[in-house]
Amino acid sequence: MRPEPLPPLVSVLIATYNKAVTLRFALESVRWQTFQDFEVWVIGDCCTDNSAQVVGSFNDPRLHWYNLPKNSGYQSVPHNEGLKRARGKYIAYLNHDDIWLPDHLQLLVTMLENGEADFAYSLMEWVLPWAPAYADIPIYPHAARPPEASVIMHRRSIVDEIGFWKLPHETDSIPRAEYFRRAQFKDKRFVLVPALTVLKFASGGAYDQIGQHEEYAARVGSDPKFTEKELAALLVRTTAELESPIRLNRLADQLANAFRRQLVRYKIDPARLSFWKRPGAYIKQWRRERRLN
Repeated sequence: MRPEPLPPLVSVLIATYNKAVTLRFALESVRWQTFQDFEVWVIGDCCTDNSAQVVGSFNDPRLHWYNLPKNSGYQSVPHNEGLKRARGKYIAYLNHDDIWLPDHLQLLVTMLENGEADFAYSLMEWVLPWAPAYADIPIYPHAARPPEASVIMHRRSIVDEIGFWKLPHETDSIPRAEYFRRAQFKDKRFVLVPALTVLKFASGGAYDQIGQHEEYAARVGSDPKFTEKELAALLVRTTAELESPIRLNRLADQLANAFRRQLVRYKIDPARLSFWKRPGAYIKQWRRERRLN
């Protein structure tokens, strides 16, 4: 009998729902990684578009497709399905409308292999069509807001300790934020990889609208100094923002984040303070804004 192939070091989980137009960019960004010892599980949330064909078009045996028989309305169920199927030592998440820069997996794997972290995460750039891009960098140990899923890699063994992602109606917070906060409150160590490795695109409209994926993917593929230039531009804008006159909305954000950090110090999830909102309210609002209901 032919022996079973060795499991990959990394399992990449991509939850998706009818977003084939951006899914292909996400998958291409996995395939251009400098680190190649991975498998990818693309889990459709009962997709009805051509997402399966997009996955198959790469003709890559490392890319696996599974479509759930019933739509759940959020990435928790697809991610939990992916976690059950994952064979890797490490788990990396990639949202179906985000893009990884080529050294993302290599940098996070190196950090986890050093044995100093349970979760490794990197810098992310928000790419907005209506405003300048900005960096997203949660600062631990008392991050006011947990990282986005696409910047995270964690040990597969974490699932045995803290369980799976909760459903929207089971938490006062967004399930992604709750999952990482749950790990944080279990004293799991989050370590920052000080490198820009993720691009997150905002469309600012209906669910079927897309951002500047094609433009940025082309720039990443053609310009070897893309990351250096993006970081320089982010630094210039951040410095200009710090030197600008004090604005009330910026001051309010700073005070709110300081308060959130104090709550986190005492292992209190800031989402619990929104007592007037029913569990799952955030996701329902998100779906309404994108006309998914």
